[in-house]
Amino acid sequence: MATATAAVLEGVERLALREFPLPTIGPDDALLRVEMVGVCGTDYHVFDGTLAAPLPLILGHEILGRIAAIGERAATRYGVRAGDRVTVEGSVPCWACEACLTGSYRFCASKRGYGLRMPITEPPALWGAMAEYMYLAPGSVVHRVPESISAAVAIVGGIVANGIQWLRRHGDVSVGDTVVIQGAGPQGLAATMVARESGAAQVIVTGLARDAGRLALARELGADHTLVADQEDVVARVHSLTGGRLADVVLDVTGSPQAIQASVQLVRRQGTLVLGGLTGKATITGLPLDHLVWNEIRLQGVYTKGADAIAAAHHFLATRGHRYPLERLRQEAERMLG
Repeated sequence: MATATAAVLEGVERLALREFPLPTIGPDDALLRVEMVGVCGTDYHVFDGTLAAPLPLILGHEILGRIAAIGERAATRYGVRAGDRVTVEGSVPCWACEACLTGSYRFCASKRGYGLRMPITEPPALWGAMAEYMYLAPGSVVHRVPESISAAVAIVGGIVANGIQWLRRHGDVSVGDTVVIQGAGPQGLAATMVARESGAAQVIVTGLARDAGRLALARELGADHTLVADQEDVVARVHSLTGGRLADVVLDVTGSPQAIQASVQLVRRQGTLVLGGLTGKATITGLPLDHLVWNEIRLQGVYTKGADAIAAAHHFLATRGHRYPLERLRQEAERMLG
C-alpha cells in the first residue's frame, strides 16, 4: 500500500514523523502532492501551545502543490486535472450556511480546517500540508497557480493576498493616500508592496531597532520612510512627515497593545484604522474611544483573505518585477519563525 510521510504534532513542541496510507479518491475529492508549505505565526503558536488545537494533527495551512489524483466531479468543479499546480485555502466551508450562501464563506461556522482543525484521528488523517501528500476534501477552495511563479514566491501569495484584502478591500487605499504600516514582519512587508501598487503617495513603515534588516527590505519594497518605534516618537514623526494631516489609512499588524494605542493617534480625521494583528485572548488593549468618536475614525478588523484577493495576488506575483525582494520576503518569514 502506498503511504505518505507526515510531520505530526503529537504534543506541545513535540513533532514526530509518521507514515499514513494514501486514501482512495472518490468523485468529489482529490489528493495533492505537496510542493511547499508556508509556516504562519498561527502554526508557531499551535506548536508552542499558545493556541489550542485538536492534537495530534499535521500542521500546514499555507499550501502549494500539484494535483496527484482527482475525482471526475472535483476536476470539473475546480477546473483542474492531475499534474496542475494549485494553492488550497486553509478552510473547507460547508457551502450551505448563511455565511457561505451570502458570499462570506471565510466565516462558515461549520468549516473544517487544514493543518489546524482536523486531527489525524479523523480519516483519512492527511489533513495538513506538512506531509508528502495531503487529502483535499469535497468543497475545498482551490486556485490554479501560474507555472511562471517559482515555488518560493508562490508560497508567499497568501501573505500578499492578505495585504490586498486588508488594504484594498477593507482599507480602501487609493491613489494619493498616505499609508502607515505598523509592523515590519512578513505581513507588513507584503502590505508595503500592496500600498505602493495601489498608488499611495506616501508609505511609512514602522518597526523596532531589532528589525533593521526588515526595515531595509521595506524600503526596497516601496516604503518612503521607515521609523524605529523604540527609538523615536512615531506619532510625532508621522505628524511631521504629513504636515500635520496624519495617515489616511493605518494598518496595524503588530499584535502589540502599545503599538495599537499609537495607531489610533496616527489616523487622520475620518481616516481608517485596520487591525490585522492578534494580541491573544488574555490581553486587554485600552483605546481612547472618545478620540475615535470625535474624529469619526473607522476601526476595521480584518481576518484572512477571500478568493478574489488570492486571484489578485497570483496576478501580482506573475506580472510584477519583484522577484528578488519577494525572495527576501520569503527568507524573512523563514528567519522570523525559525
